[in-house]
Amino acid sequence: MQRLPVESSDLVSVGYDVKARILEIEFKEDRVYQYFDVSPDVQERFMRADSYGEFFFAYINKQYRYEKVGKEILSSSEALAFVTANARKIRDLQTACEPYGIVVEPLDLPVEEIQSHDPEKIAVQKARSAYKLAERPVLVNDSFWNILALRGFPGGYMSYVADWLRAEDFLALMADKKDRTISCTDTLVYFDGKRSKTFSRDVWGTLASEPRGKGMSLDTLLVLNGQTKTVAEINDTDGTSSIDIQDSIWHDFAKWYNLQRRLSKV
Repeated sequence: MQRLPVESSDLVSVGYDVKARILEIEFKEDRVYQYFDVSPDVQERFMRADSYGEFFFAYINKQYRYEKVGKEILSSSEALAFVTANARKIRDLQTACEPYGIVVEPLDLPVEEIQSHDPEKIAVQKARSAYKLAERPVLVNDSFWNILALRGFPGGYMSYVADWLRAEDFLALMADKKDRTISCTDTLVYFDGKRSKTFSRDVWGTLASEPRGKGMSLDTLLVLNGQTKTVAEINDTDGTSSIDIQDSIWHDFAKWYNLQRRLSKV
């Protein structure tokens, strides 16, 4: 069962099999337990809880039949190493890969990130750096933010700018701007030590007049074209992706990667 990493002092990752209604939780010290007959509603509320530990002890612990299982090993040769600690990105990739039976293994590594105005150059360098650390084929993602009225700011510097500027700071920068258009270039790079394969797409939207939802500063302001809620609000309310996975770089990559696996077996 695939699990998503969670930020908690007690829990490490959580997975759910909707058909079998099994909730799988990995705790600290490599302890993994499965809880049976857990409804999708309980699982969804669990994943949206402010505190995973508090929700577990209030609504799951001693409420369901359970058993301890061996820690799932995802680092096999069949697992796809995705270098990120971003739970939303992991969820989007897993959603795209699941129909093809591709197992995703998230890896949190201290990858070096260069500074550049070229989003593809940044992503390719990250992939090469990640490959050296993981010592296996890897997939990396990089997002390049472009606010037109601010001449492309913050661009490839978003990961650093997000640590400095709040949503209110971005709104202050936009105070006298009429054009609130923003684009996000999402880039995926797969590198196996010899060759790299790049997937890239631009997503367009506008900046709201006030922050809505919880999350990264720009996520609370970004309203994608065709949406009425901010990206943060969408992620908050239903736990689904703010984009159409079937029409995304995640799906493009999953189709390509599945084809490469098939060709390697011919």
